Amino acid sequence: MRVLIASQYFPPEITAGANRLHSFAAGLASRGHEVEVVCEVPSHPAGAIEPGYGGRPVSRRSLQGFEVSYVWVRATPSKSPRARLLNYASYAAMATLAGAARRRPDAILASSPPLSVGSVGRALARRHRAPWVLDVRDLWPDVAVVVGEIGPGRLLRFVERLERSLYASADAITVTTEHFRRVVAERGGDEKLTVIRNGAAAEFLDAGAEPPDPGALAALGAGDRAGRFTWAYAGNLGIAQGLESAIEAARELGEGFRLILVGEGPRRESLRRLAAGLPPGAVELFDPVPSAQAAGILRAADALLVPLAATPGLEGFVPSKLFEYAGVGRPLVVAARGEAAELAEGAGAAICVPPEDGNAIAAAVRRLRDDERLRERLAAAAREFGEQHSRERAVGSMEAVLESVAR
Repeated sequence: MRVLIASQYFPPEITAGANRLHSFAAGLASRGHEVEVVCEVPSHPAGAIEPGYGGRPVSRRSLQGFEVSYVWVRATPSKSPRARLLNYASYAAMATLAGAARRRPDAILASSPPLSVGSVGRALARRHRAPWVLDVRDLWPDVAVVVGEIGPGRLLRFVERLERSLYASADAITVTTEHFRRVVAERGGDEKLTVIRNGAAAEFLDAGAEPPDPGALAALGAGDRAGRFTWAYAGNLGIAQGLESAIEAARELGEGFRLILVGEGPRRESLRRLAAGLPPGAVELFDPVPSAQAAGILRAADALLVPLAATPGLEGFVPSKLFEYAGVGRPLVVAARGEAAELAEGAGAAICVPPEDGNAIAAAVRRLRDDERLRERLAAAAREFGEQHSRERAVGSMEAVLESVAR
């Protein structure tokens, strides 16, 4: 089967969406399928095109048995709504042109957000007269409204109409949560839906199979904090994570603890300022690192934080890091409500607390520090949960969906 994948974000960019689509591309290629990806030149989240990718409309490369066409986008460090929309539109235009020039695929997979990638999938399906699958990682425009990218008005009404038209056009729709399945079903995609959760990538499961390496923290540049209980977060430092409450928890915990934050995002500078008011070593911030290195860092920590903001509308979201963190076999503190908390609690892999509650987060971290048997029990359950939700299983599910529409 020949598969064409459209995804705005893709490695070497470090995002949950990029990791999900890379797993699908590499997994499908390893199963003997011919795979090509059309994505933007690496530029997210910094807003600057990485050296070696600029200067031409399309840069083609081979990765792990599949081909990637990196297309030019309008990249800028600005995170204003206008800048984001221009970035999305430039990708959609360039990806459509690049994909239209490729050989006819048996099936097309387009992954959203942004929702404009769905437009690429639909356009390429018409161009090649091929079936297409819309992969919904986050609900758009819902999440764009939550984080302030889109406000009430004509643009929101346009995007809502686009959303429903894409659901109607797609031959199949995959979603990452049960909540998304219910919402998409209500909006017109009922008979086409399959839930394919994000799952734990191989590098996180591999890290969990090995003893923790304290050197992973030293290689990151973390200070020598012998005797301190280390809790960690690696991922997007954004609005939807509500990480200010983690800084509050670190303040309350005081000596004997350290919080490590690894990542980039719009809240990074405000988090850095908050952390600067704490005693040295209480909170340490580091730049993003490749997934394999992040997995080793998380494995070396004593506990891991999976947060979501208390913003209404996020209850149905399940962060991909829930599965990845579980895969490394460390006890979890899940600061969220809704489906993420239900999954973690049902697996017996976490202490679940309300979102953005610094006091509750601090109490959970302190409890883990003080109860070794609890840490061991949660870590073992987390590891089992991660293995049950591996990316390899997700690849098999996606393969079945693509083969179904291709037939």
